[in-house]
Amino acid sequence: MKRPQLATMRDKSAESTRRSFLAGLGILGAVGLGTASGRARAKITSQPGVESFTDQAELKAFVDGVMDERIGTATPGATVAIVNGETPLLIKGYGSANLGSEVPVRADETVFRVGSVGKLVTYTAVMQSVERGVLDLDTDVNSYLSDSAVTVPAAYDDPVTLRHLGTHTAGFESALDPGVVADPDDLESLETVLANRQPSRIRPPGELVGYSNYGAALAGHIVAEAHGLTFEEYVQSELFEPLGMTHSTFAQPVPADHPGHLATPHVRDGNSPVAAEDAYINMRPAGSLSATATDMASFMSAHLGDGAVGNTRILESETADRMHSRHHVRHPAVTNWRYGFYEYGDPDANLIAHSGATVNFTSHLLLAPDHDVGIFVAYNSNPKELPAAVVDEIVAAYDLQAAPTPPTPTLRPGGQERAETVAGEYSLTHLPESGPLQIVDLLEHLTVKPIDDGRLRTSTLGGDTRQWVETEPYVYQETGGHDALAFEVTDGDVEVVNMSSKPTAVYQPVPFHERQLVTGSVLGTALSGFGLSLAGWGGHTGRQLWNQHRSENDPGVGDLE
Repeated sequence: MKRPQLATMRDKSAESTRRSFLAGLGILGAVGLGTASGRARAKITSQPGVESFTDQAELKAFVDGVMDERIGTATPGATVAIVNGETPLLIKGYGSANLGSEVPVRADETVFRVGSVGKLVTYTAVMQSVERGVLDLDTDVNSYLSDSAVTVPAAYDDPVTLRHLGTHTAGFESALDPGVVADPDDLESLETVLANRQPSRIRPPGELVGYSNYGAALAGHIVAEAHGLTFEEYVQSELFEPLGMTHSTFAQPVPADHPGHLATPHVRDGNSPVAAEDAYINMRPAGSLSATATDMASFMSAHLGDGAVGNTRILESETADRMHSRHHVRHPAVTNWRYGFYEYGDPDANLIAHSGATVNFTSHLLLAPDHDVGIFVAYNSNPKELPAAVVDEIVAAYDLQAAPTPPTPTLRPGGQERAETVAGEYSLTHLPESGPLQIVDLLEHLTVKPIDDGRLRTSTLGGDTRQWVETEPYVYQETGGHDALAFEVTDGDVEVVNMSSKPTAVYQPVPFHERQLVTGSVLGTALSGFGLSLAGWGGHTGRQLWNQHRSENDPGVGDLE
């Protein structure tokens, strides 16, 4: 009787401690509990249908209703851009840019920090350079760093390439912190940060996805080195100016003479949001972009227009098509990686996206190329329910992907045996496996248990419990949603688990001594140690690390994600 009792107490204690810890950081929210890709959590009151997407009045009424549910509860303010090709259908600000001064959000003037959505700008710059013959996706990145203090050490037979950096398969050890500082005087040059904060190479390149802010920042540095400019100078002249993105910048702090006004970040003080201090990101190409909804509309239109909007072309159509095609396949049954974009929701829906966050800003960008639609939503807060939930409601209401259907069980015999084979505990490759931040990994361990008839139940300490039906051997479809699990099994042992709603990583088996049953009893102690470590680093860093994982790596998928 002791063991079941211990398990029950452990689960309740861990969840209680976890929520108290997150609340103390001002970001109470379930890690991994944001609206997962394609999950049926939308509160849709009407179904306009994709054929009516260009009815701007209807779209505005629908989105206004969706945002009315969030403003003042999930976030003080938000900015939204929806385009159909080159045509802006809705560009609108909602709520307050600064509660203290009651300044409203204006979509063409209010600048939001968009976190890792800015990585899409970085990787667009990479593809421009590839198109111009300055860079190559499959060349050792060290060949572009001869004049830089940054060098990627040899650790495996194959070198790290720009293709690996754009698909997060370089094999760098996870490091959630992209160099967040509270004082802009503590910002260093990108080259210095990359040289001094280089993570170890722990996996051969090209094998497994492990989301890396460092890798994205390195890609931006390589673009800068190849052109003899700073990264900020390059994107300003080659992307922002041609696209008329006059309010966009990677500069920190945003210059005083920069057009528009930066929205104020907000945190919760009890049940009420209050203004917070800004934070700054040393690894700029990974997440320091500030932009308006109007600017992001132009960026989305360029990508939907095969690299061009109006008479302005930032990529040749062949290059845009190359960027939007698959560059890394985790498993055919789940979401995979385009270049810089990850696939979102149902893998067959051809939706590509990226989410992001800084300390107290969150955002989400989605493109539906088959429908010529782009959606961008940003908040000046980091709530439990992220901007992806708004995107999900729009996607569902306008049929940008098919509604989930009941899974069809596989006809292959042996389903119960396969379910028992995959039972176990798994951890994500983008989370730290050692040091004080290991606690994030522990909280996100995925426990897989067989039920009957070959079905599975999965759960996390965060309370995310779901059931799955096997549709083909070792491939499982979520009951009531679009999510999928695909196990890679060799000689009866699970090597990798791929989950559609976690495109930024894969799961791997957890050694027995690291499993929740063993670690649960010391979880409170670990959290206490983690809290002390955060106190040493400063509250900004602590909050950002959690926001990075929750916002960016639960797409729907860095932040700074």
